[in-house]
Amino acid sequence: MASEEIEMNVDIADKAIAVTGAAGGIGRALALGLAADGARVAVLARDRQRAQHVVDEIARLPHAPAALAVEADVSDETAVREAAATLDRAWGRLDALINNAGWMHPASTILDLDVATLRRALDSNLVSAYLTTKHFAPLMIRGGGGRILYLSSAAGVQCGPGMSPYGSAKAGVNVLANVAHQELADDGIRTTALAPGLTYSPGMREIVGDEHLGRVAAQYPGGRIGEPEDLVGLAAFLCSDAARHLSGSTMFVRPPVNG
Repeated sequence: MASEEIEMNVDIADKAIAVTGAAGGIGRALALGLAADGARVAVLARDRQRAQHVVDEIARLPHAPAALAVEADVSDETAVREAAATLDRAWGRLDALINNAGWMHPASTILDLDVATLRRALDSNLVSAYLTTKHFAPLMIRGGGGRILYLSSAAGVQCGPGMSPYGSAKAGVNVLANVAHQELADDGIRTTALAPGLTYSPGMREIVGDEHLGRVAAQYPGGRIGEPEDLVGLAAFLCSDAARHLSGSTMFVRPPVNG
């Protein structure tokens, strides 16, 4: 059999990509990094001013296409529906959705758990991903397909004490990515759950102490935890045509370990 020349096309120039929870942390890094690579980025956040601040940062990047600030609580279906309509009016298409919005709660054992904490963790991390998939996927299907990335976590496979709501929500995200693949693959949509280990963000730093941070960092290459920018290259690959045959899986940036 004659060998075929394989082209690694990781170009995302002019692709229309929506990033939820993009006002800070991983979402902001993804929005800036993908825009720097030429993507048209919609910055979704609860606070419009914070979303606009990221859009203004993108505007200062050399050669980055104009970005779009969209105010949306992605755990609210009406808001998600309106956000999808906003993107449709602005761009008329959507090539990729990155479900990054989420919340990491202060540690609480199951016996001491406030049910409001459980519900917020599920709404922020899992329900939001269901709703954006439901209302944004039709824009992709109409355009012939697209890519949905779900920001999961190593905690979705192996989670430490006190973090059961967060770990349970991220485990659900992993399942959602696989089921969405089964339901939407024939419509041209590819899905991936991206599962980093502990990654620096202001929200994480508020609840993770120095002792735990040091213990976890010691397990990483170079002795440091992840930085949001570490995920940009992988996200760009997954949003590109080079990843067209990768779908339904969970990709670990760092293997789940105790700690």
